[in-house]
Amino acid sequence: MNLEKILKEFKQHKVKFVIIGATAGVAHGYARLTKDLDLFVEPVRKNVEKSLEALCACGYDLQGVTVDEAMQKKLLFRQYILELDIHPHVTGISFKEVWDHRVEYRLAGQDVYFASLDDLIVMKKAAGREKDREDLRHLEEIRRQKRS
Repeated sequence: MNLEKILKEFKQHKVKFVIIGATAGVAHGYARLTKDLDLFVEPVRKNVEKSLEALCACGYDLQGVTVDEAMQKKLLFRQYILELDIHPHVTGISFKEVWDHRVEYRLAGQDVYFASLDDLIVMKKAAGREKDREDLRHLEEIRRQKRS
């Protein structure tokens, strides 16, 4: 699967989603190598159904995946060149908060939404992994520079 196809299908299927994780850092001036794309989807039945339809249109194997399961836990797709994580929930912040603060940028030929810098920092703090702590150093510096 490629990034352009995934974003195009999610938009065509009218999925309400926001890009989070390392890819979202790019929208704020911070880039690091990442092997996956993290999409935070609104965890309501109709939206999750549309996200599964978009994934099928991209060619993802969803055998055994139910809407109920996708509304409760993160879906991980690891058998493809571009790894994909679909998040119905994220530690430390709600979808509504992230949606309300989203920013729009162009990525892979598509205008898409990204988590705001402040919300990305909240998510990275809540995740607490080593790579997130490293990202935090850079993201907080970017925020400091934007405020000064």
